Amino acid sequence: MKRMSKALPCLLLVALASSLLFVHGGRALGADSIKLGFVGALSTPFGASNKAVLEISVEELNQAGGILGKPVELVVSDWKRQVPLAVAAYKKLVMTDKCLAVFTEGTEGSTACSQVAARLFRDYPHLQFAFWTAHEGLTDVVAEEYDKYKFLFRPYASTGDTYDPNLGAWTMFTEMIGTKKLALVIEDIGWTVPYTKGLKGRHPDLKTFFESKGIDVVYFAKSAIDEKMFLPILEKCAQTGADTLYWITGYTDTVTLVKQWAQSAAKDLDLVTMSGAVSYAAFYKMTGGAALGVVSQWPEVKIPFTEKSLPFFEKLKAKKAGMLASTYGAYDGPWMIKAAVERAGDPQNIDAVIQALEEHDAQRGFWKWKFDKRHEPVKGYPYHPLIHAQFQGPDKYVVVHSEDIRKLANPNDHFIRVKELRKQLGQ
Repeated sequence: MKRMSKALPCLLLVALASSLLFVHGGRALGADSIKLGFVGALSTPFGASNKAVLEISVEELNQAGGILGKPVELVVSDWKRQVPLAVAAYKKLVMTDKCLAVFTEGTEGSTACSQVAARLFRDYPHLQFAFWTAHEGLTDVVAEEYDKYKFLFRPYASTGDTYDPNLGAWTMFTEMIGTKKLALVIEDIGWTVPYTKGLKGRHPDLKTFFESKGIDVVYFAKSAIDEKMFLPILEKCAQTGADTLYWITGYTDTVTLVKQWAQSAAKDLDLVTMSGAVSYAAFYKMTGGAALGVVSQWPEVKIPFTEKSLPFFEKLKAKKAGMLASTYGAYDGPWMIKAAVERAGDPQNIDAVIQALEEHDAQRGFWKWKFDKRHEPVKGYPYHPLIHAQFQGPDKYVVVHSEDIRKLANPNDHFIRVKELRKQLGQ
């Protein structure tokens, strides 16, 4: 009995220590750790990529001392691209897990979560960082009802980037490619609505916008995101006399699209896409070389923005994860939060954290981040750029636009029209 009584205090100490610590990723975290949540579609390429990128970022953040000396934990939930699951996951991350910030993806999921967050914010002050969601209207609520939605930030591109004078995206067609006649195809999904219908008082539809820049849009169509037979549209594009095809993608099967383009009557049209699998460096091999000449947005190109960029790319490669448009916000996001919290001095003082995000720059692996009154990134390098690259051979994927980023990544390489590329490679 005496032995048991002596052992009891030790057992109590062990129990107490166990209640204050838990293990995450092979490392003990204190009960006072700062938690960051992620609501992702984990079975999709972008969901898996975002999860891997956040893991790298949080691991590095903890190696650097965490936030205010506290360790950071990443809590992940899968919304399986079902809005009710996204809402349930978001509530749990905020109310049960007490996450300081939650990263969300997908237009429908992020929008639904922002409505939930607005109801929870008073009792559960926190931040929402929305990435992989391009619908420009998402953050209108911040400007319209600031006190209700001030927690919402988007470290990501939006449909408005196409119209932004600081980015001059249309100059890629007018000055770089030399487009005279454009075939425009837009995938039919929520985030592309500003392109097909415009935004009243802000932007015209994209066809009208291009025509205002002196580009003759000779063909326009929408495509279903589950489409697999693109030849009918490609044939129509060729018949119009277009010299360039701009196919706005996010969820489109770009592997199938590009293979069919390269075998169609439209193969001599310079093909410009937006994002998805076409952004991967491995896309050339995925298409068996059919991607020669294709231009894509947000490419998986190792651009040395900072001294942290290239080490990050190696870590991402080791995780066998692809790089997409959301990679930048996913990697830099936790560091933006760290900078803001440490300026505020207290993670519980959410208004001071928000103010720090609004008033100060933050930078980690890529460009400088700063947010405007709608909590959108300030645009134009050295702030948020718009990057396009071209597949110019089996192992040559080079930045061609914008000029600032081209000079940073590959100053000796420029855009080459697809017909010329084929001649150079003897095709």
